[in-house]
Amino acid sequence: MVPPIYQVDDWKEYIHQVGKNFAIAIQNSGVKKVVNLSSIGAHLPAGCGPVSGLYYAEQELNRLSGVDIRHLRPAYFYTNFLNNIGMIKNAGFFGNNYGAETTLVMVHPADIAIVAADQLLQLNFSGSSVLYIADDEKTTRQVTAALGAAIGRPDLPYVEFSDADFLKGALDAGLTGELARNFVEMGAALRTGIMIADYQQHKVPLGPVKLEDFAKEFAAAYAKA
Repeated sequence: MVPPIYQVDDWKEYIHQVGKNFAIAIQNSGVKKVVNLSSIGAHLPAGCGPVSGLYYAEQELNRLSGVDIRHLRPAYFYTNFLNNIGMIKNAGFFGNNYGAETTLVMVHPADIAIVAADQLLQLNFSGSSVLYIADDEKTTRQVTAALGAAIGRPDLPYVEFSDADFLKGALDAGLTGELARNFVEMGAALRTGIMIADYQQHKVPLGPVKLEDFAKEFAAAYAKA
């Protein structure tokens, strides 16, 4: 797992360097089984924002000799939607730089923890392998409808930003240029579908926490905000 440190000049390279550090520590420690928390989209060496940094972190771990690696690639965290509460309250819409018909593959962090714990307890993997973790698949329009209904706003609109407008909004919100550009790139990867392309070829059974379940959690956080 890469610590979420954002005060960096090159976000992808920071993530890559963390992967290198982990690889060195693992090799020196003699550990033979490793469960690595990565992300959906980590099959891409470029074009997926910070997740492309995880591609290189995975590669560093894959180079270890005599070490079995299981890369966990969870889908988009439901809890990321909590970051949009301010937008909904202040602007009256939900928006991003991908379309209303974009397919979003989502997961609850609690389910990631369950899968990670199971992998660490079982240790029944060998070589280098990838395991995707997902709970639900919905379009952005369906996500907006579910979250809107949960907060008593069934008519909540979804607005697709251009990359330029999304970048400006992120910068105006106080993000550094490096972070803002990476988030724009990740949104574009969702928009084109390249972020979930490998997942689509290696699907796993969906977990138990559906969008409607998380919507209740979202509504509780929205009410408190």
